[in-house]
Amino acid sequence: MIIGTVVEGPTDRLVLEAVISKLLPGDHRFLPLQPQSTLGETGAGWKGVKRWCRQTWQSEGSSLETIIASVAPPIDLLVIHVDAEVAAEYDLQDNDPEPLEHVAQPCPPVAPTIAGLVQVIGRWVRCQPLPPEVVLAIPAQDIENWTFAALFSADALCVQSDYECTKTGIHRPCYKLTLPKYGKLLHRKGGEIKKPLRRYQTVVEKIAESWPTVCALCPQAQRFTEDTLRVGAGVNG
Repeated sequence: MIIGTVVEGPTDRLVLEAVISKLLPGDHRFLPLQPQSTLGETGAGWKGVKRWCRQTWQSEGSSLETIIASVAPPIDLLVIHVDAEVAAEYDLQDNDPEPLEHVAQPCPPVAPTIAGLVQVIGRWVRCQPLPPEVVLAIPAQDIENWTFAALFSADALCVQSDYECTKTGIHRPCYKLTLPKYGKLLHRKGGEIKKPLRRYQTVVEKIAESWPTVCALCPQAQRFTEDTLRVGAGVNG
């Protein structure tokens, strides 16, 4: 399969590619559409994803569908990723003449916020419904929730019913992953949490192997799984 990825950052891509390869065994060609190694005009992070999505239609005769078809052979699966936490960003819908109201909803449950982000992404690409080749990866609250669940499923945090709503403070999975008790997969610098790619490379296979556990703990991981399997079945059917 030809699989395009539009993600916030390199570690996100590493995790998603490993999980997709586990879900859809076979020889795949992954196309890193966003961010690219040079970053270019779009940059990285969720804003880079937003810029990439908007650029799909800003050139004459261009659209998300034409981009999918323009690769030789065409893209079979296109993954667009943003973390659920971006729903609260003030500029999530800048330049949208009729922005959606209240994208970030009280959590739990997380589903209403995810539904709002699905609509926002559809507006970014000016394509609703999205093409059947497109799968959205919206981990709640970020992909470190999935990583933590894969590596430390027995931790007390993971068994909480509102695990996907853990957003701030020392109980947040991405914060815990900076602590020696949890292997210091991440590190904190100047008040920010950094995600070294080389460290993720040491655990990404474990994340993929533990994916059924992640899905049991994180409904948004299960949703991503079901959507990915649907596309895969359509390609191979």
